[in-house]
Amino acid sequence: MIRRGHRRMRALAAVAAIAGALLAAALTWTLMTVPGPWRLDPADPRVSLADVEREVARRHPVPDIAPAALAPMLAGGKVVLFDVRTEEEFAAGHLPGAIRVEPGMEAGEFLGLHRDRLGVAPVVFYCAVGVRSSQMMMRTLERIAPHATGGIYNLRGGIFRWTADGRALVRGDAQGEAHPFDANWGQLLSRSIAAP
Repeated sequence: MIRRGHRRMRALAAVAAIAGALLAAALTWTLMTVPGPWRLDPADPRVSLADVEREVARRHPVPDIAPAALAPMLAGGKVVLFDVRTEEEFAAGHLPGAIRVEPGMEAGEFLGLHRDRLGVAPVVFYCAVGVRSSQMMMRTLERIAPHATGGIYNLRGGIFRWTADGRALVRGDAQGEAHPFDANWGQLLSRSIAAP
C-alpha cells in the first residue's frame, strides 16, 4: 500500500513537472510573440534604426521586404504600395505610386476600398519605421491574402530606412522628404541619414 502511494506521488510529481515545463514554454513563447511595451527610445543616441527594425519584427512578426529588394520591383512597376501614415506625413514625401491608407483602417474597409488593386503583383505596406504598417498587415492579412496572390509584405525600416539608404521620395512632381513623425523620431531619422 505504501509503495503504491509512493508511485502515485512520483507519477503526480512527474506530471506536475511536465505541466510546469509546458506552462513555462507557453509563457516564453507568448512573451516573445505578443507585443509588450516598446523597449526603445528613438531620442537615445545609442538606438539605431537597425535596433528599431529588430523591435518591430519582435512585436509584429509579419513577412517583410528590404528596400534593396523593393527598389527594382518599384522601378519595374510590379508592386502595389500602401502608405500607412497620416496625410501630413504622406504629403511631405512618399514612394512613387503609393496609395495612402488611414493607419487605423479595419480589414473590411480596406478590402472594400482596395480589392481591385490586389492581384498577382506583390503588395507592400509601409510607414515611417514599420510599426503602423505591420499593425495594418496583422489586421488585414487574413482577409486580403486570398486576393493578393503575389504576396504581402511590410517594408523593413519603412521610409526611414528607404531614405537612410539614399533612395528618393516624391512629393507631387518634386523631390519629397521623410516626415519625422515627431521630434523624438526625428532624432532617429537624422542619425540614420547621417550614419555611414
